Amino acid sequence: MLNILKHYIKSIYKKFIILIFLFLYKKPLFKKKFTNQNFEVKKVKIKKTIYKVFFLKKGRVYTNKNDVTAYISHNNYITEGSMQFKKFDNINSSNQTLDKNETIKIGTPNLKKKVNGNILSLLSGGASRDNFTHWFTDVVPRIFLYKKKYKLKDIKKFYVPSFKYRFQIESLNLLDIKTSQLISSEHVKHLEAKKIYYTSHPCHFYPNKTEKWALDELRKSYIPKKLKKNNNFKKVFIDRDQLKLIDKNNLKKYSSWRVLLNENEIKKFLKSKGFSIIKPENFSFKKQIEIFNNANYVISLYGAAMMMLTFCNKKVKIIEIKPKKSGDEFKKISDNLNFKHEQIKIKPKFESLTPQNGLLFCNINLIKEKLKKLKF
Repeated sequence: MLNILKHYIKSIYKKFIILIFLFLYKKPLFKKKFTNQNFEVKKVKIKKTIYKVFFLKKGRVYTNKNDVTAYISHNNYITEGSMQFKKFDNINSSNQTLDKNETIKIGTPNLKKKVNGNILSLLSGGASRDNFTHWFTDVVPRIFLYKKKYKLKDIKKFYVPSFKYRFQIESLNLLDIKTSQLISSEHVKHLEAKKIYYTSHPCHFYPNKTEKWALDELRKSYIPKKLKKNNNFKKVFIDRDQLKLIDKNNLKKYSSWRVLLNENEIKKFLKSKGFSIIKPENFSFKKQIEIFNNANYVISLYGAAMMMLTFCNKKVKIIEIKPKKSGDEFKKISDNLNFKHEQIKIKPKFESLTPQNGLLFCNINLIKEKLKKLKF
């Protein structure tokens, strides 16, 4: 009963807040074919794919920092390039048509902050706030698209999903973007500026659709021309180190996790073969690039850290251990970059609500077979 009451009070409070902000700011309007002299679209063609770079003069941006981002013109029309995600099952989501943007119904229920100078918005949906892979497939490539039409030096502030993690700040700093130039959507959900630039989605809303041009741009932008040679990381195992966090007497409770149940056995075996066991997050982003570019062998459980394959050398050989129904985004990175990439697909011990997760037991013989295939 208490929970029902709390839910009711929360719902009433939310409606009250919406009403207050509807009084402060008008609801954005929708027009199927919106054209305005203060809204400009430039097309960027990369091979057969058309991307867009948008320019909004005297406009504003609102985001709920998760699945809604609205770019709104000075005369209050929602514009192309806005994002309106909708989950239709436990794992899949889709960017809906512009008329489905939530702001058309509830407005922009957050105080507006006025920002001086040109802004480049890199907002890309909820996952890009926290997930390492999404940061490099959804966020950073927007900078590359923008640079196809405009100069980065003309941007004063960058509106980013977040910069609470070390890799986010370091990756932007390496592109000559200062931390002082960043505005986080976690702190500012609604802003107004004289000039706002933004782009269409670089990977079409799914990391497994990341195209080769984006990977090439990442490599060109981050791999130094003269990279330090390091023989300590010729053979690498990416350690998620989560086995110690679960109760082995109550495994079913952790069925939605992604854990190698015989992780310790695997690490012991790989150490005997000369592998370095690393947790990438313990290193600076710059050091991670050095590690992976020096590696000739990389073995890992499916996970965001495998995005670092992008920065490997051309001779690398990869073994990916993965839940049977998980995605192939990392295999596609390897395919795009012509890396040798083997997968060990395993059925989880228990059915997981999300296909990319599960408790896995990987027989050492399966790893031995793949190593032999890769001429280890």
